[in-house]
Amino acid sequence: MFEFLLSGSISATCIVAMVVAVLVYWCIQKMKYNFPPGPPGLPLIGNVFQMSTDRLHEQVYEWSKKYGPVITLRVGRTPSVFVNDIESALEVLVKKSNDFASRKPSSSMQVLSYNGKDIVFGEYSPTWKLLRRLSVKALRHYMQADALNQRVQDAVSEVFKAIDNIKGEFDPSDYMNFIVAHILSGLCFGGKYSFGDPDVTFVAKKLDELNKAMEKGFKEDYFPIIKTIYKTKNFRFFEDVIRELVDEFLKQKYAEANETFNKDNMRHFCDNLILARQELEAEGQDMTSLTEDHFLQTFNDIYMAGIDTSRFTLIWCINYMTAFPDIQEKVQEEIDRVVGKDRMPHIDDRPNLGYTEAVLHEAMRMSSIVPLGIPHMTTRDTEIAGYKIPGGTEVVINHYALHYEPTAWKEVDRFIPERYLDEDGKLGPKPQSWLPFSAGTRVCLGEFVAKPELHLIFASLMQKYKWKMVSGKCANFTTWGNVLGRFCKPFKVIVEKRI
Repeated sequence: MFEFLLSGSISATCIVAMVVAVLVYWCIQKMKYNFPPGPPGLPLIGNVFQMSTDRLHEQVYEWSKKYGPVITLRVGRTPSVFVNDIESALEVLVKKSNDFASRKPSSSMQVLSYNGKDIVFGEYSPTWKLLRRLSVKALRHYMQADALNQRVQDAVSEVFKAIDNIKGEFDPSDYMNFIVAHILSGLCFGGKYSFGDPDVTFVAKKLDELNKAMEKGFKEDYFPIIKTIYKTKNFRFFEDVIRELVDEFLKQKYAEANETFNKDNMRHFCDNLILARQELEAEGQDMTSLTEDHFLQTFNDIYMAGIDTSRFTLIWCINYMTAFPDIQEKVQEEIDRVVGKDRMPHIDDRPNLGYTEAVLHEAMRMSSIVPLGIPHMTTRDTEIAGYKIPGGTEVVINHYALHYEPTAWKEVDRFIPERYLDEDGKLGPKPQSWLPFSAGTRVCLGEFVAKPELHLIFASLMQKYKWKMVSGKCANFTTWGNVLGRFCKPFKVIVEKRI
């Protein structure tokens, strides 16, 4: 059978040499790296058929109880490391942040980000650092004014007019969608919008379509070769939605802002982004690496990601308040005491509304809207919890596990806002395991906008109405979602005017 190998032919010798070289390389790699343990998978396939698209965070957390807080899953032969404890998470996000600062591209995220030309999914590089610096500068420019406070008041006032005309129970999601989309549209592009505005409705509809597509998952993410042979129907639908939302809608808005830019009349975030670019150029910063696509994708990050996370957080908050009327009453007592009923809440009220802020914190913990965060990728060979892993490895922080670890949270399954308060009833230091915005180099770009925005909206909603279910109905915490999001099932409420 093996006589041909003994013939001394050059081809036989080459075959033997290649096989030996592959075996030697494989052995060296096995000795060099030490991946964490994990559930056994199938040959060649790995753990693909064990991984749920909407419950992966829960699966990973359960596996971590058996295999340890840091585990490995494989898609084919490609390993991904999942971190489920706060010590290892802080090692990744903070202590060795530069080692884990990049992103591993997937087929769907490459479509969403124009091949990594944004801040959320972009590769860690000098261009990425420059784009983030520019974006932070623009956001801080914009937030120096009282713009956010006015945007929130305009949006919630418009929704109040619509809700006041409702008789009986209704789904609050359309109203939360409008508030957040109104604020983000105004922040990015300026203008005011009435309830039912076609632009705002269009954006919310397209974001819902994206989430539904991601809920089904993409075979192209597991086996990228599929997209070069024949794309699945769901992936083609995903591409069409991105084209409509980004290539057409956002690009038109960006072009209009560029054409009408006047540094003596700053109107919105787009103007401030253009101004920040001019200021950095004046300082001698080389901006040639940033293309128009990079700027467009920055709006994609601020606009789409900002709308999705904020609207679903608010919907969860309403759901929790209907479930826990005693907590809702405490929130309203605090707002009545600090703000009163003759004016709407203001950003300046936030430090004195500690219990209201604590309720938001607890809602974000329990809902864990982005349970697995955005996957990181190692920039070089490094270690996690003593395990040696190579550069180019995907590393995922399981925020759901951090938020539901019983050793970190007393009565972990109970909604307890007081856990965030100090002995004086003020908002205390952030609990170490509370990381809805992540941390370190890749911390959420919009965190310092989202926190006051959500607080203002939530306080305004609680000041205006008492939220409850129809008698006999109970709140439902059943979730649906995808690998990027965890959302509550639709529900209906009734409201009772307070002011």
